[in-house]
Amino acid sequence: MKPQQQPPLFAIVDIETTGSYASANGITEIAIYIYDGNKIIDEYQTLINPQQPIPYYIETLTGIHNDMVQNAPVFEDVAYIIYEKLKDKVFVAHNVNFDYNFVSHQLKTAGFDFKAPKLCTVRLARKYLPGFASYSLGKLCDHLGINITSRHRAAGDARATVTLFEQIIKKSGFDALLSSGKLKVKEQRFPSHVNSEDLKLPDRPGVYFFRDKAGKLIYVGKATNIRKRVNSHFIGENLSARRQKFIDEIFHIDFEETGTELMALLKECHYIKQHWPTYNNALKKYEPKFGLIDYIDNRGLLRLCIIKMKKGLTALRYFQNVYESTAYLLKLIHEFDLSFSLCSFYAESPAREDQKKVLTEIDFDGYNEKVTQAVEFIKNDTESFVLVDSGRNPEEYSYIYYRNNSVYALGFTEKDNSFNSTEDLVKNEDLCHSNYYMCNLVKNYALKFPYKVKDITI
Repeated sequence: MKPQQQPPLFAIVDIETTGSYASANGITEIAIYIYDGNKIIDEYQTLINPQQPIPYYIETLTGIHNDMVQNAPVFEDVAYIIYEKLKDKVFVAHNVNFDYNFVSHQLKTAGFDFKAPKLCTVRLARKYLPGFASYSLGKLCDHLGINITSRHRAAGDARATVTLFEQIIKKSGFDALLSSGKLKVKEQRFPSHVNSEDLKLPDRPGVYFFRDKAGKLIYVGKATNIRKRVNSHFIGENLSARRQKFIDEIFHIDFEETGTELMALLKECHYIKQHWPTYNNALKKYEPKFGLIDYIDNRGLLRLCIIKMKKGLTALRYFQNVYESTAYLLKLIHEFDLSFSLCSFYAESPAREDQKKVLTEIDFDGYNEKVTQAVEFIKNDTESFVLVDSGRNPEEYSYIYYRNNSVYALGFTEKDNSFNSTEDLVKNEDLCHSNYYMCNLVKNYALKFPYKVKDITI
């Protein structure tokens, strides 16, 4: 007969710290309660000298000040005790990754290789005690009638977390909690002040929005599966100050379904250009790298030139790489009988011997007329079409209106709505902010799926 496996012991932990991220801050207090599923069987608590000043706002919050920890042990002096208390236990905390990251980082610095399965009482409470507006420890305990003695002190908060964990076990059942698989996966650190309703997200393509306490948009992202993508933001043990600050600033999450991944990509770009959220930086790298310009040289000759784009510059035509720009300028030279020597390609020497001969023989007025015709061709070399694709439900289509080389509008229309012109299709709220990256996405998609392209009267 197979021996019965012993149920795990839980180390329910709370810490106070000098700041919000582990790699540059220290622990000022720790409390650990060892819980066997029925009762507390061991406990440990101590102040810790963080070996750095405690900021005033932390002192105000916790009541722990520099004089209190001056004669307390440094973490290295108690690391062995803490390691032995936590070893072979399930690490439990409210917003578990915060406490786990600090403790594991400090143990590693002290020479202990510590890893443990984790459970987060925020996440468990959302599942087994649903319906509350806030899952911060203080507000959740108020709702559940759990008394917290010494709020924002390690022992008081850890003891309240024990009581909360007991209530979760009563709701879930001990066996269900152990067999739920939560002990085998990475825990998620959901922001405790996000309403549980905000986390009811669809498994569909779309864009999602993170907002701060005032409702200001601080991040927008795209997803083929909104729920999974949003959850992925809160998985992992990134200790950086930026990530901790990012998570702490999220108070509201909402979303917009888009029907297709392409529409999600375009909507993401549109909202970033519209709002410039604090934590969105990735799209900067998609700006065009090269451009075709015209200029008049010191002899009065109209010239075409490929340049590397810089902020504030505008061009007749934009390109992502040198090859594209070279091919386009060669096309213009051939079609308008321009002088190869008088057109400047990128990364070539501007002084070429054959230019001198060309300049002595050229008809300036006639050549300028040719270049003027080429410039007019560039300005009029535009295309317009509508991409029709899947909608957010079986009764509608999504549409992308590409007008005069720009993504002009993004929207949805009912399948029984026949349209022959943009007036039948485009609503004012569908107009969008376009950029080079969006245009490339749409053009490449149209080439790949020509049957989704519909010509339309402008």
